[in-house]
Amino acid sequence: MIGTLLYRLKVAWQLLTGKIKYIPDTRNKTLILKKDIDHKISESINQLDIEFVFTEFGEERINGGGSHLDPNNRLQPSLSGIKKHFPNARITVYTDFDWKETAGITIKKVISPVTDSKHPRFGYRTVDYFKFFALSEATADFTCALDSDMFFVNENIYSLVFLTQKFGFCAAQNVRQIFNLDIRISKDTQDIRDESLGNGYSYNQSPMTIWKNDINGTTFFNNCAEIMQKDPSRASLVMWKAAWKTGLYPYVLPKQFCVCDGDEGCGDEILLHIGHKTVKNYYKL
Repeated sequence: MIGTLLYRLKVAWQLLTGKIKYIPDTRNKTLILKKDIDHKISESINQLDIEFVFTEFGEERINGGGSHLDPNNRLQPSLSGIKKHFPNARITVYTDFDWKETAGITIKKVISPVTDSKHPRFGYRTVDYFKFFALSEATADFTCALDSDMFFVNENIYSLVFLTQKFGFCAAQNVRQIFNLDIRISKDTQDIRDESLGNGYSYNQSPMTIWKNDINGTTFFNNCAEIMQKDPSRASLVMWKAAWKTGLYPYVLPKQFCVCDGDEGCGDEILLHIGHKTVKNYYKL
C-alpha cells in the first residue's frame, strides 16, 4: 500500500517536472453494435449458400484463454452472432461425442486421424485438423471455420464474405505477427528450418474462410490437413509449412476480425475473441 503510494507520488513528480510525458489511453472502449449498410449487401448475402463450421471435441468445454464460457451452450456466443447476421446459414459441427442439441445443426461424429493420440496437445491438433479438412472439402458458396467463443459486433461481418469472394480464401492475423516470436513464446512448436529463417507472417485459425471451388484455397487447406495429420504441431506453424510448400497463402484479415489479447481497443471491431479474458473484461461482455 505504502509502496504503491510512493510510486504514484514519484510518477506525479516526474510528470510535473517534465521528466516523463503523459500518454493518454486513446483506445476505443465503445463498441458500435449496429451498422447501417446498403440493403443490396444484405440481399446479396441472403442469396448465397453460406456454411459455418465448428470443431468441438471432448464433452467438457475447455477454454485456454481464461474466460468462463457457458458449459451448457457449447457454441455460444458465436452461434447467436450467426443466427442474427446469417439466419439462413448452414451450421456444421465436427465432434467426437453425442451432441445434445441438434436442431438446425448438422452433426458429423468423427474419429481423429492425427498421429500421437497421447500427446497433451492432441485435442487442439484435432480441432484444427478438422477445420482444415472441412475447408478443403467445402461445398457452400462461402464457408467459414470459426471458434465458438467469437462475439459478432455488427454488420461489418458481411465484408468477410465479399473479401473471401474477391481473394478466394482468408485467415485471421496473429497478434504475434512474426513466426520467430510465435515459436518462441507459444506451445507445441517446432524449429522453422526453411529459408524464411522464421521471419514469415503467422496466422490465427478463427476465422478461416474459403470461396466455393477456389482451387488455391482447396490446395492450401488440403496441405494443412495432411501436414497436421502426419506431422502435427501448432496450427499456425502447420499453415506456414503449407504456404511455404505450395507458394499459396490466404488473404490475411486485419486484427479487427479477431480481436485477441493485446488488440483491445483497436477500433472498428468486427469479431471479438472473448475466450480471451482480457478481451471479455475490456469490453465488459
